[in-house]
Amino acid sequence: MKIGLIELSAHSEVLESLIRQTLDVGARPTVYTNPFCAAAYPETAEPTAVEWHVCPPGLPYTEFLEKCKASISSQDHLFLITPVDSLCPLLSDTSARSATWHCLVHNLNTFTSSDGNRPSAAIAKLVLQGAADVLLPDLRLMKSGAPLRGRAINIAYPQHPPAEFVRDEVRCSVPGRIYSGRDHAEVLSALEAAAPRLTRRLRVDFLGEHATEETRPAVEAARSVVAPSVEIRDHPGYVAQEEFDRTLAEADFLILPVAERLTRNGITETRGQTCVTGNIHDMVRFGLPALMPAFYPLSDRIDGMTARYGGIPSLADLIVTWVNTGEFNRRKRAAAPGLEAYRAECLSAMRRQLARP
Repeated sequence: MKIGLIELSAHSEVLESLIRQTLDVGARPTVYTNPFCAAAYPETAEPTAVEWHVCPPGLPYTEFLEKCKASISSQDHLFLITPVDSLCPLLSDTSARSATWHCLVHNLNTFTSSDGNRPSAAIAKLVLQGAADVLLPDLRLMKSGAPLRGRAINIAYPQHPPAEFVRDEVRCSVPGRIYSGRDHAEVLSALEAAAPRLTRRLRVDFLGEHATEETRPAVEAARSVVAPSVEIRDHPGYVAQEEFDRTLAEADFLILPVAERLTRNGITETRGQTCVTGNIHDMVRFGLPALMPAFYPLSDRIDGMTARYGGIPSLADLIVTWVNTGEFNRRKRAAAPGLEAYRAECLSAMRRQLARP
């Protein structure tokens, strides 16, 4: 079976996940993407198992897709990973529609909004008119009887087995940009409350750029308060994928301060209900235990990797317990069966989509 994966935005982590799932169900993927996503794919991964078509810098995506038209038309299934308006000419061309088309919708309320001026409004209109099937990014978003919620795959996909480390300090990562979609202020306050009670040194890596300059002073202030028992690291700009992955590979656990609601362009999404956070992919990909808010729904296969909090005091208490007792290692040791079952769940969902005409 021939599967085409089209990613013309910056969701390189989702592209990698779908490449791996495609390979693991025994299919051959052909990727149509940009230099950013191509460069983010690990060099050590299967270099000959994937056929790559990378848009040259400066070439408009519509022209790139036109050049790839024969290859695209030869696929059995095509996955549009990020629905961007530059895909409209391709999706409107019935001569390229012999394949089964799947459009991954990351933000359902935004995608179905009546606002014709929102980003990607044109492709959303085409998909909603039937040019491609709506495919949601997590099985937890499916709802029986809801027309747009009947199909989904899991974009979070296990890759690395959990790793335990023997060292004096504990390392925690908070992955993702520092912006309103994550409550980093809550994490900083919890670290300040936890610091005097820690019996081991803790290093915390905020693995993402500051979305605005307003968040930098808060990090600097917390850094001075929690020292020397806690070392806080942040980044001046974008964190390259190689550094991001290396830091996660060496982490003991994660803190995922996901905000329950996210509003963009006047449209509100509810995490775990109409959209998901990519941080679950970070957790699953590296088999990392995580502290995260109580509201977020997870598969029973991986929920045991988490401990849930509801506010600053409970997060601070969990940080103290995990750091002082090494609870994260116990969770890592217990995670393997659940991750294997979750991997099987992912592949089963992918096979169901590929079996649809």
